Amino acid sequence: MKLMNKPIWLLCLMFLISASTLCYAEHSSFEKMGVVPPKISKPAPDFVAKDLKGQSVTLSDFRGKVILLNFWATWCAACREEMASMQSLYSSLQGDGLEVLAVSIDRWNEDRVRKYVKDSNLTFGVLLDQNQKVRKQYHVMSLPTSYLIDGNGNIRGYASGARAWDSHDSKNLFLSLKNDGLPTDRLSLR
Repeated sequence: MKLMNKPIWLLCLMFLISASTLCYAEHSSFEKMGVVPPKISKPAPDFVAKDLKGQSVTLSDFRGKVILLNFWATWCAACREEMASMQSLYSSLQGDGLEVLAVSIDRWNEDRVRKYVKDSNLTFGVLLDQNQKVRKQYHVMSLPTSYLIDGNGNIRGYASGARAWDSHDSKNLFLSLKNDGLPTDRLSLR
């Protein structure tokens, strides 16, 4: 009887080691990218915003995808600095289920946002938050600010300030959010 339990015990131990290694790897990627995980994983507030074509878009439209939700403005130099790396990340991982949504808080200046997006060859989703209702829902106090949202719709971390989103560490971070395979509450990085 002890011999039969030993392999099961060993399998359980191997599972626990694998799960803790995955948590450590994700935590390490968070640290390297300067992403702050929440103390308690919470659902990302849903919202409705217009895209540059005037279509209404909701966050819940992207359920099942990992999302980089970025708040920015055309007048913000640090925001413009990170846009190329966001485009590179999106181009690299779009096929792996990553969505980038850049929420512009430019007030009443759609033409400036459109021109910037066109001139920068951005292909990810750009949304308009002219009345800053979405910014307030997410308690954004400085720009740029980004939220990482997993496929279950939970906020997994946030970053204030520009980042090199196309770095190896960043790509690993987003892939870990997609491929963790464990329920989000089990991977909470408290």
